[in-house]
Amino acid sequence: MAQEKNLTLVIVILHNLDVLPELLEAWKVAGIPGVTLLPSAGGFQAANQFQRSGLAGLLSIFEQTTPHQRMLMSLIDNPETLAIAISEAERVVGGFDRPNSGILFTMPVGQALGLKKWGDTRRLDKEAVKQTVDKAKLDKGTANLLGWFEEEVRAQHGDATLIGWRKKSKLMVSMALKTSLNPPTIVSVDTPVRDVIKAFLANPNVPTVCVINREDRLVGVIQELWFAEMMLVPAMPEKYIQNPEQYEKAIAYARMDPDEKAFDIMEDPAFILNESTLEEAYFSMREAQATGLPVVNKHYRVQGYLTLSELLAVYFGE
Repeated sequence: MAQEKNLTLVIVILHNLDVLPELLEAWKVAGIPGVTLLPSAGGFQAANQFQRSGLAGLLSIFEQTTPHQRMLMSLIDNPETLAIAISEAERVVGGFDRPNSGILFTMPVGQALGLKKWGDTRRLDKEAVKQTVDKAKLDKGTANLLGWFEEEVRAQHGDATLIGWRKKSKLMVSMALKTSLNPPTIVSVDTPVRDVIKAFLANPNVPTVCVINREDRLVGVIQELWFAEMMLVPAMPEKYIQNPEQYEKAIAYARMDPDEKAFDIMEDPAFILNESTLEEAYFSMREAQATGLPVVNKHYRVQGYLTLSELLAVYFGE
């Protein structure tokens, strides 16, 4: 008799439906199996609806078109896949300790039937074949351009240099910069703003403060420019109050609540996975229009901070 696997049911009750497509896509890319999507509603909400509108009103909150919460379920038989499912869900919602984000929980499952099916139902339709052909033509044209470019590089720098650059571009960040990543500046979502500023000033070589949730996962960042504008207002107010837009920033600083937390001022994070190549790391910076980004592992826990100058030093330091 085959040994039974340990099965875990992961359940997400999602409040913010705006992130539902992104979460489904993230789980699809991560290989999370058989996601089931159901409409759901909170018990208090259902009770209130029943009191106002009776049974018909209660049933209406479960219609797919009604903008209430959704429940996602997936049955997982691998601990690593389970950890990735949880990490991706946390990343997409910005941390489940964020207000109005939802709830994630897991349940052990004894037995499950129907997880494996006979045969292979994959089929290539005509449109898929057409897309494959079109992509091949595009790749061929790109290859021609790349070939001409490489000839120019060889003529200028030599074949050995070109090969060296290529090898380095495919190095993983975790291997190429294992001992040289900057120590990150990390605060929790409920760190008071005054303490966030102190943490920023204590590590001046890193221009970004990483904000983590209670699971130690990256959920936000606070950029150097925010600190500059907030901290320099009292030092040079005349530079702010003459411009209407700058004046609004000055007023915002003057009215800043001393009880504000990192959560209140953070923005969505851009980051680099430590399994990314140096090539991917560079394009992540370019896309974010940043000269440095936090480096995280696959569970979005911060490992360090990589600057563009350090990345260039790996390529051209010799």
